[in-house]
Amino acid sequence: MIALNPAFYSSTLKGTWKGRNDGDDPSVQRWHQRIISVNVLHQDLPVATQGKKNIALIGFACDEGVMRNGGREGAKDGPLCFRQACGNLPVHFDEGVVFVDLGDIICEAEDMENAQQALATLVEQSLKSGYQPLVIGGGHEVTYGHYSGISRHFQESVGIINLDAHFDLREPVAGLANSGTGFYQIAGECHSSGRPFNYLPIGIQRNSNTKQLYHTAATNDVKFIPGDQFCVNNEQGILLQIEEFLQLSSHIYLTIDLDVFSFSVAPGVSAPAYSGIFPDPFFFKCLNYIIDSGKLVSMDIAEYNPLYDPDHRTAKLAAALAFNYVTD
Repeated sequence: MIALNPAFYSSTLKGTWKGRNDGDDPSVQRWHQRIISVNVLHQDLPVATQGKKNIALIGFACDEGVMRNGGREGAKDGPLCFRQACGNLPVHFDEGVVFVDLGDIICEAEDMENAQQALATLVEQSLKSGYQPLVIGGGHEVTYGHYSGISRHFQESVGIINLDAHFDLREPVAGLANSGTGFYQIAGECHSSGRPFNYLPIGIQRNSNTKQLYHTAATNDVKFIPGDQFCVNNEQGILLQIEEFLQLSSHIYLTIDLDVFSFSVAPGVSAPAYSGIFPDPFFFKCLNYIIDSGKLVSMDIAEYNPLYDPDHRTAKLAAALAFNYVTD
């Protein structure tokens, strides 16, 4: 059991995970047959299998940060719709892998800060128990809580790769954080604690970031890959930049804001970017390069907003990203 304030936690309802059933043989199983739902207020986490990539799915049902930042409301419903999109995914991971659903961190009474701390606790305990977290937002305020849990667990440096149209280096207004302030907050804590702030944003759109944000990035020595340069023609240089960044840290946290993608393939987001990148084979080559590095310890998918997702296009894309993370 994990000590959480019950006001900020909701276990996954029975029947949420469902899909096609072709039998119980491991070769025909789907995610809904393998995932184990755990109410962390009343149950211990199952013992993780040593030497395996055990996965702990955590929902962050919060978009208070999006509302504070002027974005489209609705991302708080992302974790539920994500689960529904993933139920039918085929199992392509080892039989010994333990895959658990730890439920959702929820945001009550606009108290985003305590929701973030609850998420940090659940992430930290998952890592301590031998699991790699897969956190599903919710707004990109998920970043601060997620990173806080990771940094509590690891003493070594943690590098952050952010697939995003935005830097999210905004300074809190009147001390109030939002979905765009996460990396600014992390940078401040890294500087005050003597930890390096190793941050690589990929997919940055010039028409989505002010001059001030570019200045803040430069002040914090943030190197980035612009969205208009993220293409197969620049493959060698991009993979080299990613590799050089991976060498800076002992552990890597990957966060994917779905607004990094073109509006045509990811309409269901809090802040759509019409000129975003495409999830083509080159993109997945880069994604798998990060996943296969041996340094990735946790990942989240942020800003999925099902209210604006015709044909569940964005949900299916989020499911494909998660599939690559979970699959051996």
